[in-house]
Amino acid sequence: MPHNSPRGSARTGTRANRSVNSTSARDLQILAQQVRTLYAQLPVSVPTQVVGAALLVAAMWGQVPRGTLVTWFIVLCAFQLSRLVLYWAYQRHGMPDNDDIKRWRAWWAVGGGVSGLIWGSTGMVMFVPDSPTHQAVLIVALLGIATGAITVIATDVVAFYVFTSGVMAPVLLRTAWEGGAAYLFLAAIGAVVLAGILACGRNLSKAVAGSLAMYYQNLELIEELKAQRAIAEQARQEAETANRAKTQFFAAASHDLRQPLHAMGLFASALAQKIRDPEVTGVIASINASVQALEALFNELLDISKIDSGVIEPNLTHFPLEEVFGALRDEFAAEAQAKGLRLAVSSSGHIVLSDAVLLERITRNLLSNAIRYTSVGEVALSARPAGGMVRIEVRDTGAGILEQHRERIFEEFYQLGNPGRTSKRGLGLGLSIVKRLCGLLGYTISVDSEYGKGSTFSFEVPLGATPAPRVTAPRALTARTDLTGRLIVVIDDEAAIVDGMKVLLTGLGAEVIGSLTGDDVINAVHAKERLPDLIIADYRLDGSVTGIDVVERLREALDPEIPAILVTGSTTPETIAEAEIRHLEVLLKPVLPDRLREAIDRRLAKNGAK
Repeated sequence: MPHNSPRGSARTGTRANRSVNSTSARDLQILAQQVRTLYAQLPVSVPTQVVGAALLVAAMWGQVPRGTLVTWFIVLCAFQLSRLVLYWAYQRHGMPDNDDIKRWRAWWAVGGGVSGLIWGSTGMVMFVPDSPTHQAVLIVALLGIATGAITVIATDVVAFYVFTSGVMAPVLLRTAWEGGAAYLFLAAIGAVVLAGILACGRNLSKAVAGSLAMYYQNLELIEELKAQRAIAEQARQEAETANRAKTQFFAAASHDLRQPLHAMGLFASALAQKIRDPEVTGVIASINASVQALEALFNELLDISKIDSGVIEPNLTHFPLEEVFGALRDEFAAEAQAKGLRLAVSSSGHIVLSDAVLLERITRNLLSNAIRYTSVGEVALSARPAGGMVRIEVRDTGAGILEQHRERIFEEFYQLGNPGRTSKRGLGLGLSIVKRLCGLLGYTISVDSEYGKGSTFSFEVPLGATPAPRVTAPRALTARTDLTGRLIVVIDDEAAIVDGMKVLLTGLGAEVIGSLTGDDVINAVHAKERLPDLIIADYRLDGSVTGIDVVERLREALDPEIPAILVTGSTTPETIAEAEIRHLEVLLKPVLPDRLREAIDRRLAKNGAK
């Protein structure tokens, strides 16, 4: 038979105790407010009762012995004065604690009861036999006192009952005792009215108590809400701090982690120039392939960082979807063919409104993922209209995805069918980037999959207007420049990078001046007695100095027209914009030799055209 665990019982008991404590505290708060209200009425109720007593004495003057009336009036005034003394004592005491609240309430209740009895005694000492008229005046006067007590002391129902009963009970009993139809009828009417007064007082007391309970409950909720807001604000600040730290980490990693890849690629290319042995060239090709794979994986990590930090902002334009589809068709044809897959990219005549670069990235990641996880069959990319939108679908005949995995595949580093974390299948970031980019553009990515038969990923893009025809000049191919005898300055704070560049560029016939800081370049150039044809500088140098600073300094000292290439691991818009202003071509690390050579050819050809 199951038993409750001690820990579970303790938790339940703690919650129960907390609830009881909260209720008790609220009851005390309500009681304290009721007591404050009672005492707050004394400066008003005391003069009112004295005036009422004077009027009653005047009404009974001549019907009741004057000594009796004067004595009763003096007793009432003396007692009301004592009530004022009690009020002043309460005021001097200040805010009472829990025990004092109950004691001050008891003092007030006793005083209220005595005051009620003093008023009630009029039913005996001011009773006029054989005069129902005077008796009716007396009853009406006392009912007025009882009725006035509703607004004055009904906040505390016990005090109200004690006072009102003390006021009315004696006169009603004495009237009924007198006998006769008129007196009995008068007593009955008085009793009915008294019952109504008591009911009104009880209802008012409940309403006030309920209102006070709601008031204090709202105060507690407000305090709890403030606490929750404070917790949420702290969590937001911590999240922002963590996000900034992550962004700063990737900015630093963008340089530090790319450096060895950059050097590896340079040395591998330089080695390929020196050795023609097929076995060695195969190893070099494998090194270059590994560098490219590492670069692709690292770029995915940076993409996640840039999207999360808000660096990427969509640039919405109207463009033909076929531009994206055609480029992806050409890009993935060889990869699909190598796996024996049929790649079906439908021609699309749709015009869409989106960010062409981000849309292509989303679709590219989906196609790459589909080809990676499909062994036989086909991968298809298509688009069709869907109620004012264009629905883009990537369908494959791969293994499919179980329902319990369909949400998790969009998490970072989560991969299906890759328990060994084989690098050929990536890091598991492609779909995470897809989801982030879709969210950035306001799209919803959907998955429809049947395990063992394949999957379909889809999202909808708004239809666009037909853009004006663009007239573009045919792209001229950059001619391969002969580097023989060219003087090239290489600046990088990593000696391995400088050495790798020297080996690579001298192998192509160039002369190279290498420097770790750029400070010794001017003297080296003067020693050569000719200006450099090109400067290749790393962006992040020692300290706060950047490659842009060094290039500008060399241009000022030597020639402002010297072409330059900036090699960087930083992809921030500020860095790219600053490089463009200074007319620097930007290469992102790791720089593969072919891309470096193309950039050198472009800069030298452009400089030669001036």
